[in-house]
Order: sequence, then structure tokens, then C-alpha cells
Amino acid sequence: MEADMDYERPNVETIKCVVVGDNAVGKTRLICARACNTTLTQYQLLATHVPTVWAIDQYRVCQEVLERSRDVVDEVSVSLRLWDTFGDHHNDRRFAYGRSDVAVLCFSIANPNSLNHVKTMWYQEIKHFCPRTPVILVGCQLDLRYADLEAVNRARRPLARPIKKEDILPPEKGREVAKELGIPYYETSVFDQFGIKDVFDNAIRAALISRRHLQFWKSHLKKVQKPLLQAPFLPPKAPPPVIKIPECPTTWTNEAACLLNNPLCADVLFILQDEEHIFAHRIYLATSSSKFYDLFLMECEDSPNWGEGACEKEKQGRDFQRRTLSLDPDEEREEGTLRPPPADQCTSSSKGLLEPLGLEAEVSVPEMQALSGWSKGFVGMHKEMQVNPISKRVGPVTVVRMDSSVQPGPFRTLLQFLYTGQLDEKEKDLVGLAQIAEVLEMFDLRMMVENIMNKEAFMNQEITKAFHVRKANRIKECLSKGTFSEVTFKLDDGAISAHKPLLICSCEWMAAMFGGSFVESANSEVYLPNINKMSMQAVLDYLYTKQLSPTLDLDPLELIALANRFCLPHLVALAEQHAVQELTKAAMSGVGIDGEVLSYLELAQFHNAHQLAAWCLHHICTNYNSVCSKFRKEIKSKSPENQEYFERHRWPPVWYLKEEDHYQRVKREREKEDIALNKHRSRRKWCFWNSSPAVA
Repeated sequence: MEADMDYERPNVETIKCVVVGDNAVGKTRLICARACNTTLTQYQLLATHVPTVWAIDQYRVCQEVLERSRDVVDEVSVSLRLWDTFGDHHNDRRFAYGRSDVAVLCFSIANPNSLNHVKTMWYQEIKHFCPRTPVILVGCQLDLRYADLEAVNRARRPLARPIKKEDILPPEKGREVAKELGIPYYETSVFDQFGIKDVFDNAIRAALISRRHLQFWKSHLKKVQKPLLQAPFLPPKAPPPVIKIPECPTTWTNEAACLLNNPLCADVLFILQDEEHIFAHRIYLATSSSKFYDLFLMECEDSPNWGEGACEKEKQGRDFQRRTLSLDPDEEREEGTLRPPPADQCTSSSKGLLEPLGLEAEVSVPEMQALSGWSKGFVGMHKEMQVNPISKRVGPVTVVRMDSSVQPGPFRTLLQFLYTGQLDEKEKDLVGLAQIAEVLEMFDLRMMVENIMNKEAFMNQEITKAFHVRKANRIKECLSKGTFSEVTFKLDDGAISAHKPLLICSCEWMAAMFGGSFVESANSEVYLPNINKMSMQAVLDYLYTKQLSPTLDLDPLELIALANRFCLPHLVALAEQHAVQELTKAAMSGVGIDGEVLSYLELAQFHNAHQLAAWCLHHICTNYNSVCSKFRKEIKSKSPENQEYFERHRWPPVWYLKEEDHYQRVKREREKEDIALNKHRSRRKWCFWNSSPAVA
């Protein structure tokens, strides 16, 4: 009843607008956006489409729809009634065309066939049923012109026709058809809420102008303008890609446990009761336990050359290892050289260990340093040459003889804890483990054992966290001071000492170099060409702490190249994030970064820094005009693939620039026409008043 009152209200023009076009071009979404203020995301619009007709009786049953139908255009109050139609060509739509005031003819800019049907079928049908009704041509789904079509196609229904790049129609195609038919042309996007008001306001204008010609006595229609021009839609800038950091590798703890069981590069040998032998690594023990740290530090102070890996005996061991073993064992030793020991001295024991090598006077075993007065559980310590049970290479080893009270089983569990920071709650000999932890003054392990025995194992989490923090700090200290190092990297601008066990567990590239049959595995000095000290320091900091040091003044590209060389994708991502943060900070402070971004682009692509390359591409594309004006030669020197990417994703896009030029040109022409028309009307008025007889 209330809907019928609009027909009776004075100076309220009720306009019937029929919307036609092919199936799935966006008619119903466009109507709902105007009549119901319905907005959905782009993917919902595509994935949830079902052929339907928006009900015309909504104006009678829904107060909100009725209220939104009312509008004021050019000072004229109107009530816009929208009629949806079927897109199937064989359906009868004559009921919709009856007494229509304006027709909105829709096509999809992603469907060229729908535009062809505008000329061949729809316009002819409209003129057949309502020849005097004005028509508005509308290109729907404008957002598909700049959308990611791959993501759009993934979101569409499984059997829906995929949208191809070549299917997207430029604005001039729709404008050409509109010019051929002599009707206005507009574009719209429900997703971006663009053009909806333009379409229906100008449809109202077209209907009111047509009505003014038939009902010239309606004075309130004199101010109605002809359909206005539509300013082109500037697509929003794509957001910059977010640098995603993958999860930190969780295999390092497992690698440390494996390294204890397979002691590659071991430099410590524990001798327990019944001559049980256990190989270990100084760096893992010293950074996990204050007792072992003091023990090995005391050893380095007594013989500092051993700690630095540059002792004369160590050199002799390397010389001995490099000599061929095919020489005649009976051949006499030349003066100043070493010969391989007899075969009976090179046979491994049941523990996988060579007996102390009989290298005669030149490599005599030093006397054992007594430790019984220094601490409980330790008997003595000395250096000797041993063959590693894994690599079969001869090298210096610190031999530590333990007291008979230290049982092999619990001691292995203790070493496992020092390597991994973890304690198995199902450990059988907790009492023996607690005793050894007490003797060796490892009170955090002692407390964890008590918690397990008291059924309070959940309290061990805080102890484990504190253990790892303390260990990380000691590892940083050892890296900065070179304490307990076994290898020195010779770089272009200096040298850095490092620790083979930590490198082996943290980097597969290092594990292959030091654990394989490469010459570097037997040397204490490794030359790495084309690497500077700063970048190598950052890599070692990462391998030791699993973090990128924020204090180093790094060249991000050098670090990325080195991380890629060492096969460290997690470090590459951290370096990419650091590079983007530095570039963003510089841009926000007003420093020009366009040239730097251009130099980063292809180097990042070459070194597999794909996220940084994507960020550089985004920056260049979204600032294409300014970048191109300053660095035209650099842009032209990029690879064809990059140049193609620039043209496809540049902002503002080429089609927008063309539309903006066309809009400004037509706008100036229309302004000239309006000025000429006003002059003509003024001249007619002047002639009319001057030609009228004078009034007495």
C-alpha cells in the first residue's frame, strides 16, 4: 500500500528500470548493490553465483528496499523501481519491458561474447518491445581487469569457464559499441563499489529527459541534465608483498644427538671404568656445563696452541694423515719424516678406537695432568693423537679419564642432556644419573631428575629454557673470542675462527665439507674466496644462535648471496626481511630508494631471494612513472621477463591513462558545447526581448 503512494505523491517521479543482459554478467549483483546495499568479497561474488532474478515484489515487502529506492537527482525526487530479468535468450521478457522508462543493458568485461550479444540480440530486443525507451550500456565486473586471474579462477566453481587474460576487454571496446548504438556507456564493479551510483543516477537522468519531452508542462524537470560523463576508475595500489619467514629448522637438536652417537670431528675422549670409551666435542660440553668449560679452559691455558689448533704436534698429525698408506711398512723412516705405524698398531679395538699411536719420540704422549684434587669424578687429562672412528682421520684428542664411580650408562645420558638440553622422563637409572650430576656439579640436571622422581616433570620446562639461554650466551662468547675453535676460515679481508661440530649440526653444506672426503675436512684452515669477514660473521652468528644479528652493518645482497651459497633458505628469508626493512625505513625518511631497488632486483632473483625480488617488482611497478623518468636506461636493461612484468603490473595501468586522457578530452569538448549552448540561449533571449513591441 505504501509503495503505491509514490505514484500519488506530487513531484515524485516513479521510474521503472529494467536490467537485461547475458547470464552471469553481474545483473543481479548490480541490482542488489543498489537496492539492498549488498556487498560481498570478490571471491564470494564469483563462487556463489547462481542464475536468479531479483524479486520485484521486494518494494512491497521490504521497507529498507523501498526507502533505498528513493533518491534526488538534479533536484527531482524519484523512486527507482528495478526489474531483474532472465539472461537466457529463449525466455520471454515482454512482461519486464512493459511501461519501462529506461533499460540498463549489461555485459561482462571478462566475457567478449556478452558484448557481441549486446549488438546482435539485446539492443534489438529492447527496441522491439519498447522503441522509445532510452538505453544505458554498462560494463560489469570492472575489478577483473586488474585482479589476479589465477586466484580468481581458483575461487570459481569447479565447472565454470576459466577467465583468460586475453578475454579481458579494454574500456574502448565497450565505448565503441555504445557509440555505434548512440547510447551512454558506464563501467561498474560491485566488489569495489565503483560506478553503481553513476549507472543508476544517469539512468534516471535518461528516463527523466525522455519524460520531459513527452510531458513538457512539468516545470520541475527543466533542470535535469543529460547523462554525465563517468570519470575512469583508478585501481587501488596492490599491497606490498609480506616477507614470510619459514619456521626455524627443528632438526638441529636431533643433529646434535646424532653427532654424539656418530662423533664426527670429535676432540674429546672419555675413558670410564672397564676401559669404556666415549667420544665427545669440547664446544658442546663447555657451552652446556660450567664444569667442563673450566676444565677445557684450563687445558687451553696450559697449552694455548692446542686450543687454537696450531700446535706443532697437530701439524705433524695432519702431515701424517696426508701421507699415503701404500708405502712399504718395512722401509726405514727418512730423517725428518713420519711413516705409518705397523699394521698391528693401526687395528681398531672393540670400542672402534685406535690404541695410542706409537709415533716414537717425535709424537710422544704427554704426561697426564692429575685432576683428582681439582674436582670429584675426574682422574686425569692429557693430549694424544687418535683416529676418529667415523672419518678414520688422525687428530689431536683430549683424553679425560673419569673416576670409577662414574658409570657408563648414566654418563651417556648426561652427555645426551648436555648436547640436546632434553631429559627423557622414562630414563631407567635416575638415581645413578642424579649421583653423577651431583658429582660433576650439574645442578640443573640434578633438579630435573628430582622433578621427575617427584612426579613434577612439568617444572622442567623452565629449567630447559634457562639451559638453552645460558648455552646460547656461551656459544656467542666462544664465537667472538674463538675459544675452543678447531677451524679458521681465511677470507678476503681477514680470518674468523669457528667450531666444526656446531657448523656440522647447523648447515648441511658445512657437514658435507667437513664430513666428506674433501681436503677441508683434514685442515684447520679453510680458504673461502670472494667472501668478506662481515658477511661470514653474520652467517656464523646465525648458525650458532639461529638468529640474524641486528648489530652488524650488513650489505643485504652479500649476505643473501652467501646464505644461498651455503643452502640456508631460512637465513635468506631473514636477510630479505632485513633488506626490506632497511629500504622501507629509508623511503619513510625521504631518501630515494628507486636506484637501489633496481640494483637489488635481478641480483635477488639470481640468488633465489624470490620474496625480495617480488618486493622490488612491486615497488618499481607502483612507482613506475617516477622510476622510469629517472632510470629509463636501467629499466630498459632489465630482462625481457621483468620488462613484461612491468608493463603488465605498472600503476597506474596503461588502460587507465588512456581512459583519463579520453575523459579529459571529452570533458573539454562538452564544456565548450555547454558554453556555446548558453551563448545561443542568451542570444535568443536578447533577440526575443528586443523584437517585442514596447509596453506603454
